[in-house]
Amino acid sequence: MLLVRKLDNYCADPQGIVLTIGNFDGLHKGHQAVLKHLLAEAERLYLKAAVMCFEPQPLEFFKLDSPARLSRFRDKFIGFSALNIDMMFCLNFNKVLATTSAEDFITNILVKKLNVKKIIVGDDFHFGAKGQGTFAMLKEYGERYGFEAESLASFILQNERISSTQIRELLKSGNLLEIKQLLGEEFFIRGKVSHGKELGRTIDFPTANINLNRQVVPLRGVYAVKVLLVDGSLHKGVANVGSRPTVNGIVPRLEVYIFDFHGELYHQEIKVSFIKKIRDEKKFSSLMELKEQIKLDEDCARQILA
Repeated sequence: MLLVRKLDNYCADPQGIVLTIGNFDGLHKGHQAVLKHLLAEAERLYLKAAVMCFEPQPLEFFKLDSPARLSRFRDKFIGFSALNIDMMFCLNFNKVLATTSAEDFITNILVKKLNVKKIIVGDDFHFGAKGQGTFAMLKEYGERYGFEAESLASFILQNERISSTQIRELLKSGNLLEIKQLLGEEFFIRGKVSHGKELGRTIDFPTANINLNRQVVPLRGVYAVKVLLVDGSLHKGVANVGSRPTVNGIVPRLEVYIFDFHGELYHQEIKVSFIKKIRDEKKFSSLMELKEQIKLDEDCARQILA
């Protein structure tokens, strides 16, 4: 899959492309339905299928109570690649883009720089400065410039619209089973193992630590997890997501204790899938008290994952 971060470096396909635009946070079944339709239309029109998203996400740029991310940029890239999307445009959402009018977005970006022949968007899609661009505007300009615009209704599962907001609320309540139905797989966090203070080793529970690189995380607490390593092996474990109040931590981190594993994972990328919540994060009076609780958490997780 071709990744394009700057349109100045991109030479438009003379045949044109089929494009969809969105955050695609979490790549839930609603997103998957849009992408499958995108691929079907691209095949029908003999064109390449492309996705456009933004970094940072618009709400993050405007700092308007931006929600916790369900997935990182790399997760989206891997997800799009797995679906055989041809191109991913990841544009820097900056002041210039934020103040670009809806008309200029269509004429300068969609038409001139990308040569879009069809654009597929959700039924709540808005674009351009102050979100003034609408689907009706896309239809109007499409007739003028020779591209087709299609709006897709929200994906409904069990009489309820699937959305990233819904998944965040379910994560808060610990309803991981329903989340799996919405995502098509367990909710996961993927990241590289980094060096920590290695306090876990001092209490016989060495952990693989992942810096989440974000202040707001979509879930917190202690969970029974499954861990996929780079060699393809799948392991069971228990994980804590939070700021580690017992050791006066501040920045949220994911710490995973992998059962019956002996080896070095530093700088390797692992995928941690969350199976069931065990408890909330809490502060303990000592490392010994924490050790006793982790042992209880391990026993609970082993039973869950048995």
